[in-house]
Amino acid sequence: MTEGTEDFKFSYLDPTKLTTDQVDDISGLLKQLTSKPKKVDRATLNEILSQSDVFILLVKNPEDRIVAMATLAVRRLLLNKTGIIGDVVVDEQHRGMKLGKRMMEVLINKARSEGALFISLTSHPRREAANHMYQSLKFELIGNIGESNYYRLPL
Repeated sequence: MTEGTEDFKFSYLDPTKLTTDQVDDISGLLKQLTSKPKKVDRATLNEILSQSDVFILLVKNPEDRIVAMATLAVRRLLLNKTGIIGDVVVDEQHRGMKLGKRMMEVLINKARSEGALFISLTSHPRREAANHMYQSLKFELIGNIGESNYYRLPL
């Protein structure tokens, strides 16, 4: 585990144990990620998690509140499997604690164990700390998709 993350619990969202507090925490995090967050409710989360090989990684503080999250989707194509990471966000009060890096390490290992050959993700250039973290984890900047940087990590 990355130093400084010992007091936090990393786990995947279980739709059978979804609480109102979790839905609220996730909605709050998404508001920090984008100025135009989509409405997230229990039905939306259940729909996302009903897809095969989609995982929402949560980071909870000692008070059992979600303070960071990220989504991984592993997709089977004809020739291989690929991973896509999105919705990576750490609560602004918990940034600088290496939670984002630890989440990424967990998701990279999960994608590898699911048989993905590479992982892709995008990040807006204004998210300088996030872009730096992805590059420190050996994600290669491939180009741009719209206004976002497009990264890929071979596994």
